[in-house]
Amino acid sequence: MTARRQGGVAAAKRQAPREGSAVRLWGAPTLERDEWTASVETDGPKVEERWLLTTGTFATPEPTEWATTAHREHELLWSTTGNVTVEAAGQLWLVPPSLGIWLPAGTPHRVRASAGAVTYATFLSPELVAVDWTTVVGIPMSRLLRELLLHNQNEEMSTEARLRLQRVGVDLIRPVRAVSLDIPLPKTPELLTIAERIIADPADDRTTEEWARMIGLSGRTLMRWFQRDTGVSLTQWRILVRVRSALIDIAAGKPVGAVSRRLGYANPSTFIDLFRQVTGHTPAAYFRSVNGVAEPGL
Repeated sequence: MTARRQGGVAAAKRQAPREGSAVRLWGAPTLERDEWTASVETDGPKVEERWLLTTGTFATPEPTEWATTAHREHELLWSTTGNVTVEAAGQLWLVPPSLGIWLPAGTPHRVRASAGAVTYATFLSPELVAVDWTTVVGIPMSRLLRELLLHNQNEEMSTEARLRLQRVGVDLIRPVRAVSLDIPLPKTPELLTIAERIIADPADDRTTEEWARMIGLSGRTLMRWFQRDTGVSLTQWRILVRVRSALIDIAAGKPVGAVSRRLGYANPSTFIDLFRQVTGHTPAAYFRSVNGVAEPGL
């Protein structure tokens, strides 16, 4: 994702680029592996020499997909509204408002945003911003961090004040320790079809045998192939998808009970137990660990 700069501050984009600008509008997700090519962009650095970071804003009135790309800068991708997903390092990451995704410099990635989403791309100078991690990780987006990154877009600021603000912002960028937020994607095309459908509708309660018949396999073969491709069973993978989907709704303030019903759980306590198995925390405890994010209600 790219953004124009004005005086060291990324100018907000009020609408997404069109198809001629390497953006593809989409209905259902497509994750074909033959499209997975990218090179580091050659349009010059996004962060001017004296600054640590800059943030671009992307509003998408329609469902939008950015083509696979990589940047010479580190990128922190985050959102405030809508559903945003990132495919990177063979994983699918959901980007709820409470969590950002850190993409190390040079990481090929592809971004999708739903209609009405507002997505932010904060680029950080790899020369001036030293971090202790080298992989794609989740970053808690506290209210303070979000406000600092947004305030950095204000052009009426002295150089000294802007650098102080940016240093504080960088100090607040720390990986999530409680849970890995990645969802391993199967590589086999037939299994990828199933994965896409489950991601599109996490509450789909079809059995393993029903999914297997859909792609012409036996249930046993489907289970074996899925374990081989992703490292987890189909049942475990579906739970993972449901928990990640729930993060978006709970972060937006929806009650845990309503979220659990949307995902097909009649009893909220069943969902809470599964959430704890995946994250190590109940939903309330999980969001308490993300500073500035309100606890979910029941």
